Amino acid sequence: MKNKGFTLIELLAVIVILAIIALIATPIILGIINDAREQAKKRSAELVYTGVEYAYTEALYKGADGATITDPTLETISENINIENVQKDNVTLDTDKTTLTIKTSDGVICTVTGNNAEGFKIKCGDGTEGNEAKYLSEKTIATTAKTSE
Repeated sequence: MKNKGFTLIELLAVIVILAIIALIATPIILGIINDAREQAKKRSAELVYTGVEYAYTEALYKGADGATITDPTLETISENINIENVQKDNVTLDTDKTTLTIKTSDGVICTVTGNNAEGFKIKCGDGTEGNEAKYLSEKTIATTAKTSE
């Protein structure tokens, strides 16, 4: 009677080949995943920048009560901010009202500083010292003084 099947040596050879392929492929795949996460965080930082810029414009032309604001502050920006991946309780203004901190759902932390005269500066990083501008180099929302006609 002739047995059909694989010998133990053949099975071990296949397992060794699969293990070698897995050892080679795993770091490559993990690198691709990490790169994708970093790119997503950069896009998230750009989304925050756009959201703050929009909130500034919204505050400039229409305050929370509908009145025109000629000199938006960080406080009025924080009231008007609406960013898709940021919950409202993750937008905090410090007690001095000089720094607005925005935390996204993917771990990006953005700080907004400045005033209407010098512009609002935004930096986004991962929250560790020295990495304040890891995902978004310092950008400024240029402000323009309203002129009366």
